[in-house]
Amino acid sequence: DEGNLTYIVRVKAVVMTRDESSGGWLAQDGCLSRVGVCKVLSAELLGRNAFLIHGERLKDKQVILECFLKKDLVYTKATPTFHHWKVDNKKCGLTFQSPADARAFDRGVRKHRFSREPAFGDIRSPVQSSRLTGEMVQLSGVCWN
Repeated sequence: DEGNLTYIVRVKAVVMTRDESSGGWLAQDGCLSRVGVCKVLSAELLGRNAFLIHGERLKDKQVILECFLKKDLVYTKATPTFHHWKVDNKKCGLTFQSPADARAFDRGVRKHRFSREPAFGDIRSPVQSSRLTGEMVQLSGVCWN
């Protein structure tokens, strides 16, 4: 429910999934999405805020990525326009439209780390593992199928 979301940052990006057979990343649905880091207030969280990475396809607004941030997320800036994150061998990735969008998204994820709000976790998106290397940052988050 978008009414319960307060966005810290919102950019256009392609949600990526890992293809283990080829060893690469593939665009999920092949469509551009609006992806953001947001605060969510939910009755299920007993009135407390949680932080969420939320993505929906631009063409039909269907939610294709929903990852509540939780402890032990490793965030990797693999290239200036491709970032991914991992917890417990599960990964999500985003290909951004520009390096500026990627930097803005990274700042939004980092902002959660310095928040005093609690973190919770689950995801609705295929996620896999990656061999890409890059700058790794320990953050709070989790994602799984």
